[in-house]
Amino acid sequence: MSRSDDENEGQRVWKVLSEAGLVEIRPDEFAKRLGDVKRLVSTRLHELLGFNKASHECESAAHSLGTLRGLELKLQAKTPPNSSKD
Repeated sequence: MSRSDDENEGQRVWKVLSEAGLVEIRPDEFAKRLGDVKRLVSTRLHELLGFNKASHECESAAHSLGTLRGLELKLQAKTPPNSSKD
């Protein structure tokens, strides 16, 4: 992949994240927003599983939950243990 291809891919990713409202999140809000998205995707996945029918949307939702969990673990690893707000 050339540098130009990398830059174009980066621009596409930035555009998707921006349109989803995920670019302008303050760092202190990121964990809450991540949890909100996980709950929404999880709810939708449970709805889809209730139909007892495999679908592309069901697979995508399950994959998304895995990706969100990975992000959550990375965030937890970078957050100092005594930085919680009470």
